[in-house]
This record gives sequence, structure tokens and C-alpha cells, in this order.
Amino acid sequence: MTTYIKGFISGFFLCFSIIILSGATSSTLSSEQAKLIQKLDNIEQKIDFNYNVLNKHLVRIMAYGVKVKEGQIDGVRNPVDCKHIYDK
Repeated sequence: MTTYIKGFISGFFLCFSIIILSGATSSTLSSEQAKLIQKLDNIEQKIDFNYNVLNKHLVRIMAYGVKVKEGQIDGVRNPVDCKHIYDK
């Protein structure tokens, strides 16, 4: 029981000291850090935009490939009927 109480008290003081130390640190950003964060945000937005554009083009290319495979685009590629091979 005394081990439990010692552990509880030491855990309480440990949490309390962490809270005090985190509250004592300054959370204000310098102008240099703010500029860096803004640049990183801009880069992230550009990456997201380029990913979305690339994804749209990839979907269009895949859809075009399906249409070509099915013969809907040029009318040359027709599905092959292989039943006559196995009818013999």
C-alpha cells in the first residue's frame, strides 16, 4: 500500500512539474519561424493542388484506356470471340 501511495504522489508531482514547465515556456513565434511556417503551408497547398490535378488526369487516362479497349474510341479494336476455338 505504501508503494502505491509513493507512486501516486511521485506521479502527481511529475505531472504537476511538467505542466508548470510547459506553461513557463514562451509560445510566441519569432518572425523568422512564422515566415518559415507560411512557406511550408504554401508548399503543402501546391503539393495538394498538383496531386489533385495529377489524380484527375490519371483517371481520365484510365477511362480513355478502357474506352479504347472496348472499341468505343476508334472502332477498330473489337472484342475477340473465342467460342469457336473451343467448339471443335
